[in-house]
Amino acid sequence: MADRQDPIVGIDLGTTNSVVAIIVDGKPLVLDEAGEKLLPSVVGINPQGQLVTGVAARNQLAAFPDRTVASIKRQMGRMDPVALGDQTFTPPEISAMILRRLRDRASRAIGQPVNRAVITVPAFFDENQRQATREAAGLAGLTVERIINEPTAATLVYHAGSHDRKQIAVYDFGGGTFDVSIVRMEAGVIEVLSSRGDVHLGGDDLDQVLVNHVADQFQTEHGVDLRKNSQARYRLWLACEQAKRRLSTDETVEITEEFIAEKAGQPLHLTATVTREEFEELIEPFVARTIDSLDEALRESGLTIHQLDDLVLVGGSTRIPLVEARLREEFQREPSRAVDPDLAVALGAAVQAAMIDGRSAGPVLVDVTGHTLGIEACTEMTFAGPKMFFSPIIHRNTPLPARYEQAYSTLYDDQDAVDIHVLQGERPEVHRNQSIGKFRLELETGSGDRNKVVVRFDLTLDGILKVSATQSATGLSQVLTIQNALSQFQADDRDRAESRLKTMFDDSVEFLDEDDGPFSNEWQAEDSDGKDALSTADHASAEVRFPEAVAILKKADSLRASVEGQDAEDLELLCENLKQAMTLDDPAAVASLIAELDDLLFYVR
Repeated sequence: MADRQDPIVGIDLGTTNSVVAIIVDGKPLVLDEAGEKLLPSVVGINPQGQLVTGVAARNQLAAFPDRTVASIKRQMGRMDPVALGDQTFTPPEISAMILRRLRDRASRAIGQPVNRAVITVPAFFDENQRQATREAAGLAGLTVERIINEPTAATLVYHAGSHDRKQIAVYDFGGGTFDVSIVRMEAGVIEVLSSRGDVHLGGDDLDQVLVNHVADQFQTEHGVDLRKNSQARYRLWLACEQAKRRLSTDETVEITEEFIAEKAGQPLHLTATVTREEFEELIEPFVARTIDSLDEALRESGLTIHQLDDLVLVGGSTRIPLVEARLREEFQREPSRAVDPDLAVALGAAVQAAMIDGRSAGPVLVDVTGHTLGIEACTEMTFAGPKMFFSPIIHRNTPLPARYEQAYSTLYDDQDAVDIHVLQGERPEVHRNQSIGKFRLELETGSGDRNKVVVRFDLTLDGILKVSATQSATGLSQVLTIQNALSQFQADDRDRAESRLKTMFDDSVEFLDEDDGPFSNEWQAEDSDGKDALSTADHASAEVRFPEAVAILKKADSLRASVEGQDAEDLELLCENLKQAMTLDDPAAVASLIAELDDLLFYVR
C-alpha cells in the first residue's frame, strides 16, 4: 500500500496525448520533460528490441507499424491481444507502459517517488473501461485514489475562485472520444447535472475521413490503394494528421509523400491539395453529432442555452475552426478556451488530487454516473416462457456516490435460486444493453416473503459497482463486485505482466525520446571535431552500406539549429526513420527516405 504521505498526481490518460500534473504552491502545474508537456500515447519496440514511448514511438509509427501501437484507449475494456513486434499484450498492459512513463516523469520532476494518482476517463466510459484503466495503473505501480470524468476534471480549473452560481457546458472533443457535461457551480461546489458523449468519436475519426479522401484520389489516379499497405497507410495517416492541424490556421495545405508506393516497379509519389472548405465538408457530420449530444445534455439538465454562463472547450479537436464556429452559431455565445484545451483535464485531475490529499486547491466535486445500471427481470409469463426486460436501478446522471435498492419476486413458489444479470445501458430490451456481470443466489424454498429478493446497487465515487441480492425472509445474501472481461487477469497473470513490464522498462530508452531520439546514444558520438559520427561496429558497417544516408544525416544535423516549427518536426521524423531503415538494412526504405530528406533540406536551406 502506498505511503499516505506520498504526493498524488493528476493524470489525463488520453487517446492521442497524455499529461501529468500536480499542485505546487496551491496552483496546478503540468510536469514536462525537456520542455514537452504532452506525451504522445504511443508505445513501440525499436529495432534493438527496446521499449520506446512517446515521441520516439510516434516517430517510428510509419516506418514500423507492426512494432508500434497508438490510440490504445479505444480498446480499453477488452482483453483482445495487441501485437507489439513478436510479443502480444493486453490493452491495460499497453496503457500501463504510458502510465509508467508519466509516473517516472513526475518522480523526476518533483524529486521523490510517485505512487498515487487521480486518473481521468471519458464520462461515457463503461464499467469495463474504468476497471481496465484501474488495472493499467496497478501494473504501472500506481494506486488510483479516484477516477473522475474528463469534462468534470476540466471544470475544476475554470472559475475555481468564484462562489457565484454558474451553469457551464463543458465540451470535450479529444483524440479518441467526445464528452459533454452540464455542470452547476455554486459556493465552492460543482454539481454535474448531466453528461452525454461518444467513446468512438474523436480526432482520430477526423484524421481517418481525410485519409480516405486522399487515398481515394490517389487510387483514382494511380490504381493503387494506399490503405492496403500498412507502411503506406501509416505514412498517409501521419501526413493527414499534420494537414488537419495546419488547416486550423491555413486555408490550403499540400500533402506530399515521396516514394509512398510503387506500381510495375516504378515509384509513385503522393501530392494532394486540401482546402479548409473541403476538410470542413468531410468532417461536418462528425461535428453535427457532437452538437446533437450537447443538445441532449442540455435537455436532460433542464436548462436552456440562455441559462448557460459559459461554454468551455476541452480537447485538441476544439481547435478546429468549424467546431468553434458551429458552437458559436448554435449556442449564441463565444466559447471559452482560457485554459489550454490539451492540458485542462490533467490540471483538473491535479486539483482533485490535492483535495484528496487534504489541501485546498479548488471547488468540491459532485460527479454523476454516465450510464443507467440495472438487472434483467421478467415483465410477464407467456406460453413461450418469461418475457424479459431491462429493469433500471441506478439511473444515468445520478450523483455519485449512489446507492439504491429494488425489490423483486421470484417467478414461482418454491424457486430454489435466482440468477442476477447486471446490465448497463438505456434500452428496455435486454440484448440492446451491455452485460457487465452475473451471479446466482441460492434460496430457501417456500412462499410468501421467501419469494422476495432485494437487489442493491452501490456505485462508488470512482465508478466501482457492488451488487448484492438478499432473500428478505432468510437473510441469505450474495455480493458481487462486477466481474468483467478483466477478471481474466488473475493474480498469476498480473504477476507475470508486472514482471515483464518491469524488465521492459529497465531495458527501455525512455529518457532519450524527448531529446535526441531513441537511437541517439547508439548512432551518435562526438568526435574530436565535435561532429556526429557512427560509433559501433554495426553502425560502421551501416556507414559502409549506406554512405549517401550517412552524408545526408550529417547535412541534416548541420542545419538542425536553423530549422523551426513544422519543418523541424518533419526533419526529426525523417532522420529517425532513416536511421531505423539503415539498422534494418532496408535499401528501398533508405532510398525513399534519403529522397524525402533531401527535398526537405533543399526547401529549408
